[in-house]
Amino acid sequence: MIPENSITIPDAAPNTGELLISYFKEKRTRKNALARMLKKSPSTLDGFTKKKSIQTTVLWEISHALKHNFFADIAASFPENYTNNVKPDPTKDDRIKQLELENIILKAEVAILVKTIKG
Repeated sequence: MIPENSITIPDAAPNTGELLISYFKEKRTRKNALARMLKKSPSTLDGFTKKKSIQTTVLWEISHALKHNFFADIAASFPENYTNNVKPDPTKDDRIKQLELENIILKAEVAILVKTIKG
């Protein structure tokens, strides 16, 4: 019997090897060039794609080399109700409010212009 306070954990974590393979195919990544950037052999890089998991440091280095956030890709697989320590960007919310206000003003101006043209 499963205790009431137990949690359900998915059977498998995201397969980082498949994540890398998918990215390499989609972006047509030259693995030999990437291996040189990481100062690793092509066979080592190939090994990363064959494993289901990868060290955080290695994924960090690959993310920076490719300028792609693989951690965000993994984070997106978690349910929305999970918490994190990422602070919301208030400038984005401020910009949205500013654009919404601008949109209201522009709609009012268009309405005035339409009335003026119709006489």
